[in-house]
Amino acid sequence: MQSPATTLKSALTIIRNHPAASLRAAGAGLVLAASAGAAGVAIAGPAHAATVSATRPAAAVLTAQPVAPPPLRAHTEWLAALVAPHASAREAAGPVRRATAAVRAPAARKPATPPEQLIPHGTSGPQAWMPLSHDQLANASTIVHQAIVTGMGPRSAVIAVATAMQESRLVNINYGTSDSLGLFQQQPDCGWGTARQVMNPKYATDAFLRVLREYQASDPGWATQPLWASAQAVQHSAAPFAYAQWEAQAAHLVVQLVH
Repeated sequence: MQSPATTLKSALTIIRNHPAASLRAAGAGLVLAASAGAAGVAIAGPAHAATVSATRPAAAVLTAQPVAPPPLRAHTEWLAALVAPHASAREAAGPVRRATAAVRAPAARKPATPPEQLIPHGTSGPQAWMPLSHDQLANASTIVHQAIVTGMGPRSAVIAVATAMQESRLVNINYGTSDSLGLFQQQPDCGWGTARQVMNPKYATDAFLRVLREYQASDPGWATQPLWASAQAVQHSAAPFAYAQWEAQAAHLVVQLVH
């Protein structure tokens, strides 16, 4: 059994070795608390809380649980932290790491997306936040990937992810109102495709993006409109403002999945 001091040292070592980007992603107001009599170290931010536990001698375990969504005033801060280049960290690594990187010749890092491209005019109304399973994250990844490879851009990715979060909670469900199906609750009898097609996340995403692109082409001012307006132009929902509540988390996911 490790002593409290040894346990604390092990936990702190893990936190020090954890990438700085992960700590900044916790958002504004990051708190790091530890005590020699505790069995771990707690990290808390507006988007999540995590606990590093070193109760087992062989290894420490990092677990995370979502907490309340970040306050509106913190959105710009944590988005900036998520997408900011880490030039200072690379410089601090010293010549040895730079030489090693040159030998390995890794692929160039994708350029950071400015926060104003993700949420160009701020969120509309209170924001919701939900925990995501592996399958939900995989569906979000498919949506973001299709938005990027088709040239729609990060803002369109945020719109698409937020829409799927509202319509299906990012779960590829085989039921819905009337004959609505899939991530975007698309109706085969309304021309979205066959039931089998709209149950395919890639097909459903491409179908959504195709109509979104048509809307964007017809209204050049779409980029200055709130997210719900673009989502509603595609979905024609009975609750158009509901899409707005997922904008902050959708932007967070786009940053995670693109960079």
